[in-house]
Amino acid sequence: MLRLTLASALVALSFAVPAWADNAEFDATLAKDAAKSADSSLVGRYEGAFIVGQTKKAFDELTLPNGPAQGEEYADDKKLPSTMTVQGRVTRTLYVAPQGRSSLEVFANYVEDLKAKGFTIVYECAKDACGPSFKLLSYNWNNKASLVVSEGADTQRGMASQAMFDSVIDPRYALLKSGEPGNETYVSVLAAQNQGGSFGDMSQALQDRVGVLLQIVEPKAREQKIVTLSADEIGADLANAGRVVLYGIYFDFDKALIKPESQEQIDQMVAYLDGNPDVKVYVTGHTDNQGGLDYNLKLSGARAIALTKALAKAGVDAKRMTPKAVGPLAPLASNDEEEGRAKNRRVELVKQ
Repeated sequence: MLRLTLASALVALSFAVPAWADNAEFDATLAKDAAKSADSSLVGRYEGAFIVGQTKKAFDELTLPNGPAQGEEYADDKKLPSTMTVQGRVTRTLYVAPQGRSSLEVFANYVEDLKAKGFTIVYECAKDACGPSFKLLSYNWNNKASLVVSEGADTQRGMASQAMFDSVIDPRYALLKSGEPGNETYVSVLAAQNQGGSFGDMSQALQDRVGVLLQIVEPKAREQKIVTLSADEIGADLANAGRVVLYGIYFDFDKALIKPESQEQIDQMVAYLDGNPDVKVYVTGHTDNQGGLDYNLKLSGARAIALTKALAKAGVDAKRMTPKAVGPLAPLASNDEEEGRAKNRRVELVKQ
């Protein structure tokens, strides 16, 4: 845990916000960590804080402010004119500090801890120097991409993630980095004290508590995940199992448009089908369980049709192929984690 490196004269004078009877469930949510969350090995948590939400990506990109915001909160042209986009392993964690602490104290603890570990400041600001729209542009309930909501979060925890920074005072921000050029680790810290808000009892539960958005981007090469089965491998699976699972066919997100990097796998499918002219197959589309059943059946069916058309365009007789929608109805792994959901998003050839 982070030590209290700054004395807080306010602690002795502070008073706890009353625990309202209808607030008990919201207080309880803020008194325990989100499921499957954990502190980073790079920087711990402020003493007495809890993790409201956390998201992790093995490889992604994050755009981080490195200058003040321009424009008022209500202005249509408000923006962050100075940012930097970095790629790598991305971990975003949303903390709530205990009552009786100031933004300055919590924020300074994080920054001083990171400096002690060799990080240097890229950009730092506080209060008005950040720009009046800085908080809104950095984290806002109405901007889903900015939120940190843990996977599987219940309604109350999701509301807590949305309510954080809804109405705050004393915002403070720092972007720090460490490491050699081209191999840097970046950490951003946004801290502000909640004051009011539009989320009813949840805003009341957050009253006077400092929220902290800790974002970490660690250098990591993008994993090569394109897997292409050869014509011989396709034939062996069809002969042994009656079906072959294909992960080398890629589609645009939420669409049935086949991406160019799928061509190598399509070529191998054509090679097998050309070499085995008596074989007829079902072309089946599969999804994970994210979204409604009807939607996923429609999407998987459209993708199966798109692949059938691509194979026909390459010379395979369309009468030998029958597209079918399976959606989430035949998973290969649990949909509870992203790793399992990735296995379930696939196409298959099934021997007729």
